[in-house]
Parts: sequence; structure tokens; C-alpha cells
Amino acid sequence: MKQLLLHVRPDQTVLACLDDDILSDLFVERAGEEDIVGRVYKGVIKNVVPSLNGMFLDIGIGRNAFLRTRDTLPGAAHTEGSTLLVQVEKDSTETKGPLVTEKISFAGRYAVALYGSSYIGISKKITDEKKRNFLRSQAKAICGGAMGLIVRTAAETAEEEDFKKDLTSLTRIMEVVMKRGAIEKGPALLYRDGDLAVKSLRDYLTGGVERILVDDRNVWQRLITMAEEEKDISKDRILFYDERESLFKSFKVDGQIEALFDRTVPLPTGGSLVIDYTEALTVIDVNSGSFRGKGIPHDQLAFLINKDAAREIARQIRLRGIGGIIMIDFIDMEKKEEKEKLLRILRQEVRDDHVKTVVCGMTSLGLVEMTRKRTTKRLWQYYYNTCPLCKGTGRILSARAAADRILEDLENRRRKGPFQRDLEIRCSTDVKKVLESAPFWDVLQKTVLRDIRITGEPHFSRETYTILSL
Repeated sequence: MKQLLLHVRPDQTVLACLDDDILSDLFVERAGEEDIVGRVYKGVIKNVVPSLNGMFLDIGIGRNAFLRTRDTLPGAAHTEGSTLLVQVEKDSTETKGPLVTEKISFAGRYAVALYGSSYIGISKKITDEKKRNFLRSQAKAICGGAMGLIVRTAAETAEEEDFKKDLTSLTRIMEVVMKRGAIEKGPALLYRDGDLAVKSLRDYLTGGVERILVDDRNVWQRLITMAEEEKDISKDRILFYDERESLFKSFKVDGQIEALFDRTVPLPTGGSLVIDYTEALTVIDVNSGSFRGKGIPHDQLAFLINKDAAREIARQIRLRGIGGIIMIDFIDMEKKEEKEKLLRILRQEVRDDHVKTVVCGMTSLGLVEMTRKRTTKRLWQYYYNTCPLCKGTGRILSARAAADRILEDLENRRRKGPFQRDLEIRCSTDVKKVLESAPFWDVLQKTVLRDIRITGEPHFSRETYTILSL
């Protein structure tokens, strides 16, 4: 059974998608931290950088956005000071501003409208040729060449009236944004997509989803009103949750979310995934773990674990919001046909991802390369801050190494001349223990040749210390 759980608080909305009670997708929206992907701005070009094959624009958010040359439209002026209509394609990171494109699109329930294009495309998942031709003719009749259109899979079962209504709505949105773009002075926000509650109805309450449970009465009533306007959405599928136990706790979602922050992910076969993030890419290692499979040949055993791993990897990258380059080290397999079969399984598993995901293939070293479009922050960035002590490395200086640094500092000071006064060393309590132990204490006394007092400061990190003359 597929269902959606919409957990609403004044400061945050979380949408969880469950498939037989297993978390299959997760979306987070926070007040003051709204996702700006999809927003349309009128930006002002601040500087063109040929060496980067792009330009920086001021879109009015405090950080300049970057527009790649390949994402521009022909015919527009791309000189410093000129204005452009752009859409945010990728959100800001800690070190970079947002990535924008001139190829603007607006998503409806049954189609996606394309600015500056006359292309009409039909979802590949609609295989009935008669239906494809009908939808294409309807799209051409309504758009009239004023915009391009990609017809979504949901259009296959839509009533003709509802399909036309959706396309007409997209046409109006396009017209309003273009008119505002002609009037407003840049930088300015021209369009923002609906909130997560709206998206839950438009994008995720598909035919395969039986119901959506909402734990906020106001949001529930708003969705009911929307469903009444959209004839193909039964309001009976939108339920208000008002039990004593919280929505996520009742469906055991909280524990599944917490598990998404673990580095190691257990597999049903007894193997595991180990997921590590770097600045450039994400690395996933597949381990056989405790599963040995008595009597099963090694190549069959490896394929069995890898098959489970491929399915779980597709789920994990969706739930964790992993984007960019992904490298996977599956368990080694000798047979070429098994490697090809594994790639087919992985491609099948990522096919329904709402974010564009491409399995590139296997390298000569047996590593699988894939990419997933990076649009928002990784999930952990909504819940955790980078550790100020280890700065995200997962390692901190040992007490022994910190004590060595203090000794080196004292030795360098002594070389400039003997100490004239007694000293006090203030450091963390565990570094104090090391300095007072043999042979450190003997080295300290021989280096300083004065009385030494060591004070342990509980609030000091190991890297922090001061040396005072008494």
C-alpha cells in the first residue's frame, strides 16, 4: 500500500512517502529556509566570465547566481548591466550561489511548460500510440507555438477537460510571468512554486498512491478545496489525522528518518552499504558482511548481495537527497553478463526518481559511475551542523598530539632565550593529564627550567591552549 504522510508544524512541513510502511521518499520544507529551486527572477548581469563559460547575476537574494553559457537562450543580450529572466536550477551551497538557467519551465499536474521553445514531447511511459498522438494534438492546439510542452505520465488517464484546464493554467502562468518580467526592474522575484502541501497533491498523489494523511486541519481543508477543483482527485483519499499518537510515530517514520543519518546501511541479505560524502562526489561501498551463503558459489553470492544493494542504493540516494557524482564499489563479479544485469537493475530502480538520475556504466576498475541532478541540500544539512571541532572530517586531534604541539611551542620560545619567569599552561583537561604524565613532565621541566603550573580548562578544545608568564 502506497500512502503519503504530511506532517505540518508552524515552522516546518515534512512529506513522507510510504510503500508498504517502508519510507520511499522524503521532502522537508522549513520556514525561512524555503527551497528556491524553480523560482523565476529578473536578474541583472554583474560580470561575464569567459574562462568559466558563464556569467554572474544579481537576482536579489544577497548572493550572485551563476548562469552557464550552455543554459542561455539565443538572441538575448548577455552583457554586463543587461537583464535576463532566469529560473533557479540548483540551490545555493555553503560556498556557491545558486545555479540558474534561461530555459524556464513550469510544472502542472499533467504537463510541464517550456519558455522559449516550441517543442512538444510526450512521456515515454505513455506507450499507447493513439493516446500519444491525441495528447500531442491537444497540446499543439492550446499552446499554439507560444511555448513548448512536455506531457507527463499522469495525462494518460486524465479526462480531456482536466488536461485542457491544466494546459490553460500553465499558459496563464507563463503569460503573467512574462508580463511581470517586462514591467519589473531587476533584480526581482517574478514567480515561486506552490508549497510542499500543494506539491504533495500535484506531483505525488498519483494513481498508485491510495491516500494522503494530514495532521493539520487548516492544510487538510486547503487540500480538500484543491481536490474539489481538480475533478480527477478524490477528496476521499485526503484524510485528516487526529490521533493521540503523532503521525510519524504512529507509522514508525521517525526511526526510519534517524537511520538515514547513519554511515552504514544494513542489507536484507546480511551485507551492508557504507556511504561517505566528499566535496566532489559521494562514495558508496558494498560489503558482504556476515552473509556467507553456505553452498552458494562466490559469483552467485556476490550477485545476490549486489542486487539487494542496487535496490537499496536507489532508495538511499533519494531519501538522503544525494546529488552530483556518485561512485559505487560493488562486490567484484567475474562474469560480464552479471555486471550488465546489475547495471540494468540499478537503472530500473532509479527510473522513477523524481530527480534526473543517470547510471553511466562501470569503469575498468569495476566501479559504477552515476549522476543525480543536485537541486537541494542533502538531508543531513536540514538536521545537522558541521562539527566545529572536527570541521566535518570526523576526526579530532589526539590529546598526545596536542601535548606535542605545546612542547614544540615551548621549545621554539626557549630557543629565543631562557625563560625569565615561571609559567602557567592552560589547556583541556585530557591534555593536562598527558603533560603531567611521564615522560612529558620531565621534558617540560628540562625545556622550561622554571616552575610550571598546568591548569585544566573543561571548556577548552584540545587545539586550544595558552602559555602565561607568572
